[in-house]
Amino acid sequence: MVVLIPVGLAVIVVAVTVTLALAWRASERAMHPGPATPARRLSDFPELEPEQVSVDSATGVRLAGRFFAGRSRATIVLTHGYGGNQDEMLPTAGALHRAGFSVFTYDLRGTGDSGGAVTFGVREQEDLRSAVDYLVSRSDVDDEKIGALGFSLGGATTLLAAAADPRIKVVAADSAWANVYHWLRPSIAKLLHPKDPFSPLSLKLVEWRAAIDLDELRPVEDVGRLSPRPLMLIHGTADAVVPLRDSEHLLAAAGAPAELWRVDGASHGDTVAPGGATASERVAAFFQRSLDPAMD
Repeated sequence: MVVLIPVGLAVIVVAVTVTLALAWRASERAMHPGPATPARRLSDFPELEPEQVSVDSATGVRLAGRFFAGRSRATIVLTHGYGGNQDEMLPTAGALHRAGFSVFTYDLRGTGDSGGAVTFGVREQEDLRSAVDYLVSRSDVDDEKIGALGFSLGGATTLLAAAADPRIKVVAADSAWANVYHWLRPSIAKLLHPKDPFSPLSLKLVEWRAAIDLDELRPVEDVGRLSPRPLMLIHGTADAVVPLRDSEHLLAAAGAPAELWRVDGASHGDTVAPGGATASERVAAFFQRSLDPAMD
């Protein structure tokens, strides 16, 4: 017997199938943004002499990192943003290293030479805590003087990780979001664009594929747990990717001591560019007075 499918139903089935296929591919791009085109390279910073290291995260992935030994055993962990790699943090690493700090940078999961897939902060925060595990195992790191600074996704990840890990004594978060959806913005309008990696359907597929819940990613609900550890928030006033109000909400929810540096006219990414806010003497001085006041 031949069963005839109504034309209208066939059209719907094809449309749904195509939409799901496009959304699946979009979710793959969301979880694996692809190789970044570095705006700067390690060779641009000859004063930085890296020790190439790998960290086996408790999440089961291997993270590629670099350790830059400084004059001090006080160490700062730097975490880059979505779609970048650890080279993004080289200007900050150079500035902190010149100030005397040891610095650790690494590729987030799903980026650079690290394994795994992007989970927008869910497993990244555990990866960062595993990086701290590695650092405290080193004899040239003072386990009582570990700080952390992150940008964008890295900033939110740093807040989440530090809230659960008191070994991170000082925190700076640049362009961090208070709620992951303030950055991803999976609007109803994006339903019409299944190729968008941040469409509602794509993000639901990411959650299903990675077995995560993006609703858990609300640093504004965790930032208060950092107190009484020092916190510096940094945000460009012209940031169109993560709204300035996110850092303002984080400041309001944080306990003392906390401060917000509003960088006038800075867009998203300007703050980590060469000469940007995170490479400034102000940030280095914040870590120095909070982490190692005796540093020369």
